[in-house]
Amino acid sequence: MRRRILQFGWFGGLANFAAFMVGTLYLGGDALNGKAVDGHYFLSNHGYLTEVSRAAFTYSEWHARSVFITHPLAMVCGWFLIRDTKLARSPKST
Repeated sequence: MRRRILQFGWFGGLANFAAFMVGTLYLGGDALNGKAVDGHYFLSNHGYLTEVSRAAFTYSEWHARSVFITHPLAMVCGWFLIRDTKLARSPKST
């Protein structure tokens, strides 16, 4: 059961990061580096701004923020998976 939860956390974080990257490429940037000015919304990709709708800006903002949670979660779950695998393979001392 523990291994399944860790696998879910690892894969979920990886999938969310991949979806964020695809969305960022498709939309032309992300909202955390972008800006909103006088009812116009811009995503930024290395300084290049792309104007988008408010809905796309809001989506990008929330998805980028979610990566700050799921990415570390995936790393921690991956670390526990590797540690548990190494412990299971190590010879038992009596």
